[in-house]
Parts: sequence; C-alpha cells; structure tokens
Amino acid sequence: MQNSEKLQNQNNPFMEEENSSFDFRFWAIKIARYWYLFVVSIAICMGIAYFQNRKWQPIYKTSARMMIEEGKSQTIYSTGSQNIMQGFGIQASYRNVNNQIIIFGSYDLIGKVVDQLPLAIDCYSQGRFKQNNLYKRTPVNIVQTTVTPEAYGIEYTISEKGNDGYIISWENDDEQYSVNGTYNSLLNHKLFSIIVSKSPEFYSSKYSFKFRFKSHGQLVAEYDSRLDINFVMEGSSVVAVSLTGKVADRDVDFLNSLCQAFIDQNLARKNEAAIKTIDFINSQLSEISDSIAVSEGNWQAYRRQNQIVDIKSYTGQILTDLTGLEALNSAFKLKEAYFSYLTKYLSKKDIQDEIIVVPSTLGISDPTLIRLVSDYNDNLNKRRDVGTASPFYTKYTSNLEIIRGSLQEVLKGLKASLDIERNDLRMKNAENDRRIAQLPSQESLLSKYERKYKINDNYYTFLLQKKAESQILKASNSPDNVLLETARVIAVTNGGETKKTNTLFLVIGLLLPLAFIILKDFLNDKILDKKDIDKLSPYPYLGSIQHTTHTSPSFVLRNPRSAFAESYRIIRTRLEFIVKRQYPIMTLVTSTESGDGKTSFSINMASMYVLTGHKTILIDLDLRKPSVLNRLKINGDKNRGISNYLANQFEDLNELIITNTKYKFDVIGGGSIPPNPGELVRSDKLKELIDKLKTMYDYIIIDTSPIGLVADNYALMHWTDVNLFVLRSEKTKKLFFKNIINQLKADQAPNIQIVLNDIDEKKTTYSTTVEYGRKAYYIKKNDYHSYVSKYFDQEDEPVVAEPKTFKEKVFSFIKDLFNR
Repeated sequence: MQNSEKLQNQNNPFMEEENSSFDFRFWAIKIARYWYLFVVSIAICMGIAYFQNRKWQPIYKTSARMMIEEGKSQTIYSTGSQNIMQGFGIQASYRNVNNQIIIFGSYDLIGKVVDQLPLAIDCYSQGRFKQNNLYKRTPVNIVQTTVTPEAYGIEYTISEKGNDGYIISWENDDEQYSVNGTYNSLLNHKLFSIIVSKSPEFYSSKYSFKFRFKSHGQLVAEYDSRLDINFVMEGSSVVAVSLTGKVADRDVDFLNSLCQAFIDQNLARKNEAAIKTIDFINSQLSEISDSIAVSEGNWQAYRRQNQIVDIKSYTGQILTDLTGLEALNSAFKLKEAYFSYLTKYLSKKDIQDEIIVVPSTLGISDPTLIRLVSDYNDNLNKRRDVGTASPFYTKYTSNLEIIRGSLQEVLKGLKASLDIERNDLRMKNAENDRRIAQLPSQESLLSKYERKYKINDNYYTFLLQKKAESQILKASNSPDNVLLETARVIAVTNGGETKKTNTLFLVIGLLLPLAFIILKDFLNDKILDKKDIDKLSPYPYLGSIQHTTHTSPSFVLRNPRSAFAESYRIIRTRLEFIVKRQYPIMTLVTSTESGDGKTSFSINMASMYVLTGHKTILIDLDLRKPSVLNRLKINGDKNRGISNYLANQFEDLNELIITNTKYKFDVIGGGSIPPNPGELVRSDKLKELIDKLKTMYDYIIIDTSPIGLVADNYALMHWTDVNLFVLRSEKTKKLFFKNIINQLKADQAPNIQIVLNDIDEKKTTYSTTVEYGRKAYYIKKNDYHSYVSKYFDQEDEPVVAEPKTFKEKVFSFIKDLFNR
C-alpha cells in the first residue's frame, strides 16, 4: 500500500508533491489569479495618494552663517607697564564662543526679535486642501494695539465689506460673531483693538482671508523650538543658525533680524563699561566745574586788585615743586570719588542690575579690587541672560552676594590705605603752605589763590583726559561677531514626501489584496486541492476530477478525449493497480455529505469502464435519496428498485436491472424509499445479490449514502475491492471531513481512497488547461466533434465553449510562463 501511495504521488499529472515548506509557484499563480483586485486596490490607493499629495506643503530650511570670535580687552595706550584703558573690552565669559552661542539662542534675544517683526498676527488663506500663509502678501495690514487673553486661539475671517470698510467674523463656543470696521481707523472690541489699512497688495476685487493672534510667549516658544545652531566645521568658530518651516520669507526675516540683534547686543556689551565710565566722569566734572570757576575768579580778582602780573618771579621754584604734588592730589581725589561711588553701590540692600565701573579705567591698579569687580560684573551679566525662571539664577545671585561681601572687606582695607595716603598728602601740602607763608604777604596770598585754582584745573584736565580716552574706546569698539552669510533657503526638507506618499500607498495597494488573499486562504474552511487533503487525511489520495460546466450526466462518453475524461481514465488505471487486476472490480462510492458529486462521479466512472468494452453495472444504493435514474433521465418504475427487491416485493433479478443503449452500462435504481434502509443494507439478500452480480459483470459501481450523515456504508466496505471517498473542491468542509476520516481510521475501515471532485482549473495551481483532443491528441479538433456525434445514438445538448474573459487570458498567459 505504501509503494502504491508513492507511485500515485509520482504519476499524478494534476497534483505534484512539493518538497519545500513554501511553494512559490503555488502562491505566485494564486496571487496572479486575483490580478483585478490588485488593479482596483492600487487605483484606489493611488487616488488617495493623489489627494494626500494635494495637501502637501513644502517645509523649507533657511540658514545664515555667523563667525563668532573671542573678543579681547582693548588698550589705547600704556604708560610704563600700566595699561591705561585696560578692562574696557567685553567680559571674559562673553568672549567664550560656546557661551555666545547660548546667548545667540536665548529666550530674551528671540523675544526682542519677535517684537521687532510683524509676527503677532498670522494671516493665511484656506484652500480646498491646504492653508497658504500670506506673510507680507495680505491685501490689508492689521496692526494690533491691545489683545485680551481670550482673543488667542480663535480663527478670524476678514473680508471686504465695501464703502471703504471691512468685516471681521469668527466663531466661539458655537456662536457666530462679527464686527465692522473702517480702514485706517481704530476698531475697538472687548477682545481686541486693531487698525486695518490697505497694503500695496490691495486689489479692487473682494478679498477674504483668515488670521489668528499669537502671544509673545507662543511666538518665542515656536521659534525657540525650531531654532538650530551648530558649528559649520569642527574646530571652527563659524556657526550655522537655521530654521525649518513652511513660510520661508518669514524665517529669512527672523534669522536676519536675530543675527543683527546678536551683533548689536555684543557691541552694546562691549560699550557698556565705557559708557558707565563716561557717566561717572561726567558726574565728577559737574562737581568740580563750580570749584574751578570760584578759584579762578578769586585768583584773577586778587591779581587785578594788587596789580601783580607774574607770580613766577617770586614763587617759581615753589610752584615747580608743587606740580608733582598736584598730580598726586588729582589721582587721590579720583580714587576717593571712586571709593565713595563703590561704597554707595554696595550699601544698597538689593543687588543692582547694573555693572560696576571697572577701577582700572580710573587709574586704580589694585589687582584684588579689579578681579572682584570683574567677577561681579561677569556673574551679573550671566544672571541677566538666564532670567529669573532659570535654575542658574539662584546660583548667580548667591555668587553675587559672596562677591559683594568680599568687595566690602577689600574696600575697608583700601579705605584705610586711603586715609594713610590722605595724611601723607596733608603733610606734603602743609610743608608747601609753610614755604609759601615765608613769602611776602601779597605773593603768599596770591600763590595760595593760584595753587587752589591749579589743583582744581589739573583735576578737571585729568577727568577730561579720562573721558576722552573712554570716548575713543567706545568709538573704536567693533562687534566680535561677523555675519558671513545672510539668511537664505538652502533646502526643502520634505521634498521627497510626495514620492514617499506614492510609494507608501502603492505598497498599501499591493498589501491589501495580498492580505485578503492570504486571509481568505487562512480562513477558508473548505477543501480546495490536494494539499488540504494531505494535511487532513491519513488515507492515500487517488486522483482528482476537473470542474466542467457541461450539463450532460455522462460527459465522459460524449468527450472521451477531453481532459475531464482523462482524469477518470487515470483513476481507473490506478484502481487496477491497487487491486492488482484489470477486472473484475467492485467499487463503493461515498462522500461526507450530499452535494459532493458522488453520483456524478459514479455515472462517469461507469462510462469510463464502458469505454473498455467490459460489462459494467451501476447500483444506486443510496436508499435514503436515490437519484441515479433521475440524473440519467431514465424513465422507469420507481417502485421496482433495489429497495423493493431487498424487501421481497419481487424476485426476478432481470426486472431489477435496467439496460439503456445510450449509456452502454446497466443500472439498478434505488426504488422506493424504505422505512428501514439501514437494515436492508445489512441484509443477507443484498450480499447474495452482489455475489450474483459479480458473476455477471466485470465492473460493479455502488453509489451509496454519504458516510458523513449515515452509517449504512460500514456494512458494505468489507465486500468491495476499493472504497472511494469523494470530496468536492470548495464545498466539503475541512473540519467535517477530518472528523469523519479520523473516525474511519479509528474503525479500521478498509481500502479507502480519496478522490477530489470538481477542481476548478481557474482556482487551483495544480490543474492543466490542455484538453486532450483540443490540439493534437489522437485526432484533430474537427474530427473529434465528428467522432462524438457518431459515438452516440442520439445527439445530446451541444457543447458550447465558454468565451475566455480578459482575466482568464491574462491568467492563462502567466500560468503558461510558469509551466515553461
């Protein structure tokens, strides 16, 4: 039996055993069969992709390039080893490139730029598929004066009303609102106050577009999230600042304004120390100018009163000695004034949000004081940049408090040394006063007036010199940062989005029908082809019968050279091989349930045996639902069948057998439907009848009841040579068949062979489309039809070939390719 099974699998022309786990040919042809699903699915998906691409908006990447250099402190001139203007450059922390990049993207700087540009009102037109932004292209300009928090988040529509006016409408909380306005006039509403004026883009035809109010915080957050700052090359100080967005012109304006604001801020920070120094010197000049005027007036009045022309002839040597002392007095006064300014600054309870004048700019060279003031200014500027919401704000405030304490301690020591210096100057001044007192009274008094004037004048000159130096430095300052490239569009970041969309929907269009085919196959609970039988049945597979649309009950006789007849011929040959003889052979035919085609199979199998020239009889033993006579359209006595014979209603066997010259094989009808078909099938009289028929016929075919519904066949299976279990493709349920076949296996039913009926060559990859006799099998096509008409005694219904559809032609072409 095992050898016969192997031989069956090797010689089956309709079904081939695949060794691989995945049958590519099977799935390829199965998928090709549903080509129309792919065409429809791809057409629909590509249509969706088309409308999806209509919504596509380009996202531009705009970029500008800035060179950031580490600024250095500037020195105007030096006296000896002391730099007179040291310390007027930008603070060290601001000269750090990384810190400047952080400042470049700081919240405050972005906020300044946002306030400079017309970004607070976002105007756009709503198309059928997408929005079009109208930045600088609106027919009217909208300028807001006041906007309440409730006005944000609402979409407004502005349109021309006529008579030099406009109307604004909106919806809020499912209610409609509108307000009318006049151009160039203030429109007041409880939500907003705006002024609308005609722009250069104004056109005479009616316009209508939408707009939204955007708050300062929303705009800063939006640009901060989109802003990207990176070094152009590793190790360089050139950075690329870029934005990605849908409105290229707006992003270009923002980047250019941001770069300019950053440059201006850098220059302002560099000038801040010089400006503070100039302000301090101006305050000192305003104080000393009155003293100069008084001392000069006294000196000149005394000279005119006493008619003294030249005091140098009297006190030349003494005044020469006083020159150096007066310079010391001027420096001392400036230092004293600075300490007074610093004491007043540090005496305030709260930390002031302004930097301290650097002492080195006023000739004070104490290194500790210079370092502490520089550190204080550094931390103060850092605190300014981070803002009160930053976690670093507290840290920098703490640092400032510590430095303030250190400055106060250092200032105490400096004041003590200043007192010593004051006492020393007093002693020197007293010595000079004593020398002057030795002069004649008139010369002595004149020298006193002249000395007071000289001291004030020298101090004033000294201050003017310092002011001039500060102004020169301020004028010579230039920003450390240089704009190398203004903002421009460098790329469209989503340029390939339409291609991706087309590809995505194309894949979806391919996957949907593919998933349908796989899911349909997975969820299919009907037997389709040999593969399903091999998975479910422990019994050997005998062969398959092709699907046909012809209505003739015995199509094998009408078309003995057709592929349909050839499938029966193969089954006949295999049956002879299984029973190891050509005849006599008795075959039982059953199925899982009604409608599987066992009766049609039995009739055509009997027709195939008739073609061999041997005597054949077909017995309708489906006593519950006999149908052989009706199927063959044989008019006979319905009450003279096998059931009547077994019930002893008549005894003559010749009256039971029906001979029909058209079909060439004998038939025994089912007869009347008995009340006890199960008992009749098991009767000894049936066994005797079969034994008699074996002596009369070479081939006996018994059409029985479906074994899946009734158990009548169990009594007959041990009498026959082979038991054929007929399944119908796309009709027999897998689970039902599996349960029945497993039960037969458990009951040790003998000689069971599986036949698959009604395989549609259009729906399975293992069928063949070549009909023997259609092309070159024994006889030509025209001779074949002549042979058919001569073969039958009377003409049956004409065989009409179904025209091939376009789908069938395509499938046939693809299948021929695989067969090659």
